[in-house]
Parts: sequence; C-alpha cells; structure tokens
Amino acid sequence: MKGAEQSAVCVRREMEQQDPFQACMREFLPRFGITPNYIGYFYLIDALKLTVEEPQRLLLVTKLVYPEVACRHRTTAQAVERSLRTVAETAWRTNPELLQMLVGHPLSRRLNVSSLLAVLSLEISS
Repeated sequence: MKGAEQSAVCVRREMEQQDPFQACMREFLPRFGITPNYIGYFYLIDALKLTVEEPQRLLLVTKLVYPEVACRHRTTAQAVERSLRTVAETAWRTNPELLQMLVGHPLSRRLNVSSLLAVLSLEISS
C-alpha cells in the first residue's frame, strides 16, 4: 500500500472509531445506491442521525430536519430538501425491492423524503 492510500485508510478507520453511526451508514446506504458522490448522501446521514435521536422530528421534517441539516452544511433548507429528493429517487430506482421489504408491503411509487427517513431511521434504530 502506498503512503497516500495507507494514510486515507488510517483516516477512515479513525473516523469510524470516533463515529460508529457514520461507519454504519457507510455500509447501509450504498445498498440503496446512495453513495458519497451525491451531496444528499451527507445530508441524509445527518437527517437520519437527527431522526434516530429524536423520532418526533419526523412529524415536521420541513421545520425540524431540513433547517438543522442546512445549518450544519451551510446551505439552505430548500437545497437540503432537493438533494434528499434526489437520493430518495436514487434509492427507488436502485433497490425498490429492499425498500418494499423494509416498508412491509408493495409500493406503487417511490417514497417521499419523510417516509424514506421514517423507514430508514426505524431500520437503523432496530
């Protein structure tokens, strides 16, 4: 392993030790095609962390989740919402079977962002 590669591996391991939630998301989200090349990947991780910590945030996603994620990433709530819609669409196109399995019934269309957050946060916390 070359110096730069070894350094990147060390940094990744150190981050995983510091935040096990991040490590869990790094394995979980790619199953839905949601990878770090989407800005929504990072927003989704923060949104999921917020909703796992405080499930009542799922009741008012636009008021309690989007603004908090936007503040953490120095962007707007509208940009967060749009990016999360993109990753919701990606999850639906990539692995609708897994989403349907998590929901527990067939889906005729993709989940909206609030529903996706609810399903994923329930799966993560169980």
